[in-house]
Amino acid sequence: MERISRNELASVQLGRLKYIVKYVYTHSPFYHRKFKETGVSPSDLKRLNDIARFPFTTKEDLRKHSYPYGGEFLCVPREKIVCWHMTSGTSGKPTVGPYTYRDYELWMNIMARSYMTAGVGPGDIIMNIYGYGLFTGGLGFHQSAQLVGATVIPWSVGRTEALVETLRDFKATVLTGTPSYQYYISEVVRRLGLDAEKDLSLRVSIPGAEMWTQELRERIEGSLALKVHGGGARNVYGATELCGPGPGQECVFENGFHFWTDHWYLEIVDPKTNESVSPGDEGEMVITTLTREGMPLIRYRMGDITIVDEDPCNCGREAYPRCQWIRGRVDDVIHIKGTKVWPSVVQEALLEYPMIQEYQIVVDRTRPVHDLILKIELADNSDQDLKQRIQASLNRRLFIQPELELVNPGSLPRFEGKSKRVIVKE
Repeated sequence: MERISRNELASVQLGRLKYIVKYVYTHSPFYHRKFKETGVSPSDLKRLNDIARFPFTTKEDLRKHSYPYGGEFLCVPREKIVCWHMTSGTSGKPTVGPYTYRDYELWMNIMARSYMTAGVGPGDIIMNIYGYGLFTGGLGFHQSAQLVGATVIPWSVGRTEALVETLRDFKATVLTGTPSYQYYISEVVRRLGLDAEKDLSLRVSIPGAEMWTQELRERIEGSLALKVHGGGARNVYGATELCGPGPGQECVFENGFHFWTDHWYLEIVDPKTNESVSPGDEGEMVITTLTREGMPLIRYRMGDITIVDEDPCNCGREAYPRCQWIRGRVDDVIHIKGTKVWPSVVQEALLEYPMIQEYQIVVDRTRPVHDLILKIELADNSDQDLKQRIQASLNRRLFIQPELELVNPGSLPRFEGKSKRVIVKE
């Protein structure tokens, strides 16, 4: 399937789309009602682009109708569900991802495909620092590793100094986990007096589960000597609603993650007009699950903003489009003085400066005119002109002038897991 042609893939997609819309209409109370309310039926899907006639599914729909177990979205009896994963539910009811045995088996095989795409295979030793439990990351990366002949150290998060010593002693070659935690690990490596090139064996890292940028990739690759050991930091994409990590994986050419469109049908739409964007234009990811049994989703709005590159990749997986960096989520954008500010753009601008170790974005809404404050931690404060250069770089990208606050080294938080660099004061 990885070497399938585009024409063959389109035929597979159409067959699976026809099946899944009929399947949810028959088995899901939510979609049966939704299709009737919007005047569509499974027979309306005759070509791939006919999927645009069907209604969107939103996170709010899931919060209202999927908790617990899968609720009105569930297409099988509860007894066929072998496990659940779910989101943290920090902004409402958790989003639930139920699995039948077939769903789980399929997920592990997709994750194995993603591992191989990233350059992980027999003999590799994986330090898995994604969290275990209701979060999908830990188990997704752990249980699929055996399918590619790799060995897993099931670490999760925390005890970072001991983690670094284990990386050294066990000669781990692969590091999973959020990019923020991987970057923090590289700081601890230096603090312990270790040389990543000589003392560690890391070759591949698979960062995911949060927004990150090319600039942070270069820092992770450099500080952990991944390129020296013949590898790199390769982006993974996933979500609880889809299955967990695995639906998208960057290959060894590190030019955007391949999206496995034999299992997930991908549309890119303008979040304001809801219309499809032209190839190469930025838009929101909308995904239909093609092979999920327990809780399939039709035209689910991910909220993630990206650009799709359909040019063939040198790795040979020419049928699968590559999604460029996730710029952010639709609801991540910060509105300041009539201007939209993406946190990813701030990260790109700041991490161009090697002396910036960490940063924090503070949105102060307690003031009459909302202000944007950037707290910046420098390794060295001796460069008197640095603040002005950073300010000029930010002004060019953001079209507003944020307030810069230089703070002492080590004073900003580090993250063992997902980062929280945007603070809102209200």
